Amino acid sequence: MPDLDQSDIESMQQTPLSAAYAQATGSAHPTHHHHRLPDTGPPSKMMRRDDGGASGGAPSVVGQEGMPAPAPRPRGPKLKFTPEDDQLLIDLKENKSLTWKQIADFFPGRSSGTLQVRYCTKLKAKTTQWTDETDQKLHAALQDYENEKWRIVANKVGTGFTPTACRERAAQLIGGVGESL
Repeated sequence: MPDLDQSDIESMQQTPLSAAYAQATGSAHPTHHHHRLPDTGPPSKMMRRDDGGASGGAPSVVGQEGMPAPAPRPRGPKLKFTPEDDQLLIDLKENKSLTWKQIADFFPGRSSGTLQVRYCTKLKAKTTQWTDETDQKLHAALQDYENEKWRIVANKVGTGFTPTACRERAAQLIGGVGESL
């Protein structure tokens, strides 16, 4: 039997996968292999494009004449909004008529979705003023809801029961609270 050196032994122990790798790469005996991805930098939770229009959205307006300075990048795991952040957000949305993506360019570390939720749920509601007209609309909407509610209840109870009959019977069963059900 002929003498075998280390490379002969390794080539006999190759798996079909390592043999195919060796053939494809020209390496006779790979000890291991790695898959490499292109270097795109560290992963980021918020992969926003900074190139403006390449993604089909409106271009960034940060730094343009008449635009305010961007907010400072918040620190810490839970990024709190400051009163200044809130005021900048209101100004950009209501006075500058920017898209949410454009607004996000003014807030490093925050996504357009986060800013939209903040504006719609916390800030816009604070600036809404009740007037006599909106109070009347609210009252009419509640009355419509009240009528519709009892129509739905009557349909579920069955044929022959009107919305009024269901409302009155509910008031009897509950103890006279029918109008507020």
